[in-house]
Amino acid sequence: MTATMQTTGAGGGVRIRDLPDLSTHLAFWLPVANVVMQLAHPGVGYGVVESRVESGRGDLRPVKRARTTTQYLAVATMGDEADRRHFHEEVHRIHAQVYSTGSSPVRYNANSARLQLWVALCLVRYFTDQWEMLHGRLSEAERDHVVRIARPLGTTLNVPEQWWPDTWAEFDRRFQEGLAEVEIDDTVRAHLQSFADHSVLEVRMKALGTLAHKTIGPWALSLTKFGVPPEIREQMGWEITHHDLRRRRRVFALSRVLGVVAPRPLRLYYAVNLAGVRVRRRLGVSVF
Repeated sequence: MTATMQTTGAGGGVRIRDLPDLSTHLAFWLPVANVVMQLAHPGVGYGVVESRVESGRGDLRPVKRARTTTQYLAVATMGDEADRRHFHEEVHRIHAQVYSTGSSPVRYNANSARLQLWVALCLVRYFTDQWEMLHGRLSEAERDHVVRIARPLGTTLNVPEQWWPDTWAEFDRRFQEGLAEVEIDDTVRAHLQSFADHSVLEVRMKALGTLAHKTIGPWALSLTKFGVPPEIREQMGWEITHHDLRRRRRVFALSRVLGVVAPRPLRLYYAVNLAGVRVRRRLGVSVF
């Protein structure tokens, strides 16, 4: 039976059965911030920039990449052991094709447990950040609970179970250690900028992508700036402007209203994606 916890913070209380219980409508504005956070580590960044698996590249197949990432999160947060074993094998198979070459600026292997630990730690922040931005800080006991139930974010990848932190204090220490390794060069910076302002969508979506870049892009970039640690924001060369502050106020206000009408939006979204993974498994169709 999954442990639960009743929060009593500024958000009015929420039962934390699993990570989607911390979801807000900022969930649809903050994914790119988390991608920037992950790829700010040079091993992860160049693993993505140089990836030879074109079918999984976010710049070439943005819709497919969004689907597979969402399905991974659905499996890791709401799936059972069979779902997680299946996804683990699928991810391992794809990641085995992503490794550095002699011309790569940094050494990396996408199946590296150390690099995947950094990715998983960033993903914990995806859930806690969106909740705390709108509702205030969770208590230390609540944060400890979140860390414990977030373990499958790592183990569904290639992170040994014993590597996962047991408390928020340990989580934060490891996150700060990873943050100290962040180094964004011009190549990775340009790649991340294209995701943050949605100009990457122009690669495959042409006119529709240009429209998204011009209309949604500035708003997405503003929220992304607030969703990354200051160290990463500085390395990206981003400054908070009065336009960013105004957009944040408006998005936060809308998210609070939508939260009353449709709370915990990721629960249904992940449930649908989890069902999709199970159908694919039964039919023998690869997730990727």
